[in-house]
Amino acid sequence: MFHLDLAPADPILGLTETFKADTHPDKINLGVGVYQDATGKTPVLDSVKQAEIRLLELEQSKSYLAIPGVPELAAHTQTLLFGEGHAIITEGRAKTAQTPGGTGALRVAADFFLRAAPKATVWLSNPTWANHRAIFEAAGFPVKDYRYYDKASQGLDRAGFLADL
Repeated sequence: MFHLDLAPADPILGLTETFKADTHPDKINLGVGVYQDATGKTPVLDSVKQAEIRLLELEQSKSYLAIPGVPELAAHTQTLLFGEGHAIITEGRAKTAQTPGGTGALRVAADFFLRAAPKATVWLSNPTWANHRAIFEAAGFPVKDYRYYDKASQGLDRAGFLADL
């Protein structure tokens, strides 16, 4: 038999509790990472339903994607990030890979960074999602925090941020 320790409490999930307790009528919950309506539900938007129908109609295979993913999505992503005709794209310096969600993307990035800069230190915002530290530590990086959020003012901890920077 073996023992597993519980993961540490996630400070960002605590923002959801603060959000629920807030009585302000125009509040917006930005801690969840997905759109939620006024009742706290995550609806499937009509635009998403239409896109899913279009994808099903155009689908030609259930085969695995290549490692970089869908080439058209990569091209559109690069244009969105850098702008049409940017030198990083036209010179072939931009590379794009699809991943299974944000956590998967971080693990792929951590493994890539470890190969590119194995002696680097990863700096994460405090607070951040609890799994972010674990992902980079599991990849072999030392991880440090930088301050950015002031709980009292619910804004930027400018002094702490600049001191850590």
